[in-house]
Amino acid sequence: MFFYYSLAILAALSWSIASLISTDITRKLGSLSFNRLRLFFVSIMLIGYASFQNSWDTILIEYLNIIILSGLVGIFLGDTFLFMALQRIGPRRNNILFSLAAPFTIILNILILNQKMTLLEILGCLIVFIGVVIAITYGTNKKNIHRWEVIEGSIKIGIILGIIAAFCQAVGLILIKPILDKGADPIATAAIRTSISAFLISFTFFSNKSSNISIKQTYTPIIIIKIIIAGFLGMALGMSLLLIALQKGDAGIVATLSSTSPIMILFILWILTKKIPTFGAWIGAIFAIFGTGLIFIN
Repeated sequence: MFFYYSLAILAALSWSIASLISTDITRKLGSLSFNRLRLFFVSIMLIGYASFQNSWDTILIEYLNIIILSGLVGIFLGDTFLFMALQRIGPRRNNILFSLAAPFTIILNILILNQKMTLLEILGCLIVFIGVVIAITYGTNKKNIHRWEVIEGSIKIGIILGIIAAFCQAVGLILIKPILDKGADPIATAAIRTSISAFLISFTFFSNKSSNISIKQTYTPIIIIKIIIAGFLGMALGMSLLLIALQKGDAGIVATLSSTSPIMILFILWILTKKIPTFGAWIGAIFAIFGTGLIFIN
């Protein structure tokens, strides 16, 4: 189990890097324009890899409805709201809201899937979540403000969108967990979830009623490359690692460990901006490491 929970942490690392790459592009292109292209490229990657693995035979006909519904809620709706929030409030604030996916998943995991968690696991998840909240809430000050801290538009709308995105992510995970338990290949499953989302979001191309949908800037080779990299790290790699971890691990624990990406963002920003994280960021990181340790020990 240690291996699979480690994959959830690696997924968080992939998401943190992808989030930083995505922020500037999202603000240049608009959230839906960015997500539309990202899902298109990721779908090609995942379909190609699943075909190379020849894992399509693990997807039974009776699985399709649930997989499609999971993709609709977790990716099409979840990612759309996520990037709308990211465009408005930046990666740090966005990630603290998206980390709510962990407690949402734990609650749904217990209520819907009837999964039982030990007291130590629950305590570990709680400590990790507290650490994430502390790290991001007190992770910046006036001395280390940078362009990713800028708020564009209404912060209230950004907060609402971020919470909805977190809930959609949790629902998507809970829906797909039983299918993975039955032996569906995580990569093939991810390919179907992403492809149906890419198909649905492609229809936004024909509408320009919202500034979020209209193209704000001409696509350049650099922007396309960044979208491909962000898509690979955030979905082709990150989501695949998450689903592989989810196949063998407890859904609540996997969601909690994958929610540590905000802490990783703070330290990546340290490297990129040369600005040392605040005392609150260090305290939050210590909490998260301690909570993760309890989960692994158990």
